[in-house]
Amino acid sequence: MVVVRDSYIILSMTFLIMLPRAISEFLFRRTSFRMVWVFRVIDVFDITLQTISYFALAIYIFVRCIPRDGYREYLICMILTSLLIGGHMMHFAANALDMHYKEVLYVDTENAMPESAYTLLHFLDEYLSHIILFTSMILLMTLGVISEIGRENGARNLDLLDRILIIFSSLILGVALGLTAVESSIPVYMIVLSVANLGVIIWFYRERARDSISKYPFSLYVVILLTLIVVSDAVYCMLFGTTSPRDLIVGGVMGGA
Repeated sequence: MVVVRDSYIILSMTFLIMLPRAISEFLFRRTSFRMVWVFRVIDVFDITLQTISYFALAIYIFVRCIPRDGYREYLICMILTSLLIGGHMMHFAANALDMHYKEVLYVDTENAMPESAYTLLHFLDEYLSHIILFTSMILLMTLGVISEIGRENGARNLDLLDRILIIFSSLILGVALGLTAVESSIPVYMIVLSVANLGVIIWFYRERARDSISKYPFSLYVVILLTLIVVSDAVYCMLFGTTSPRDLIVGGVMGGA
């Protein structure tokens, strides 16, 4: 029986979460092949690969972190996974409709829709969906950490390569999620949420851990990831305020043209 190393799974899971949006943006944003029926190609990536990536995170926690007799943890995991996918689907639907107006019909959504309808769409797209998605994701990660630390065989012997891969994965996803929080207009919320969950993890680690944090692969990953969300959000907001990263990039490109 071949046992896949946790560091390989975590690295693969990280890229699976990040790549669908990056691939669709770079490959199809400026090409003639942009639509599949009424969907943008970007939306197709979002509803398929992005959804699978969130399930991969939940399945990893379900299989590798929660002990087999952890029925309460299984129930919480199922609830948080449902909220994660629900928030993702809400964002997909609202964002797809907003972008259909802007990139397919070439009209401004705010002017084309009744005011109350646009207000609802904007709230679902930019606020409620992101809050549900990020809250459930981070709580799911915290559940994984608590389960892994409390599990009798949760600690593993990680060599240098394992630790490098885990730290690298947490760095790139932590910064990416931090910038996404700014893009989603909720950087302060993400900072508070991340700090609160780090506090819970630190308290639980001091109460229950039998080994160094470096021996718990998923816990090491999440602690660094949450720390990077806080740092990247705080540094970005100090440097650029609440300006969207996308607007900053577009403005820089247009300014240099």
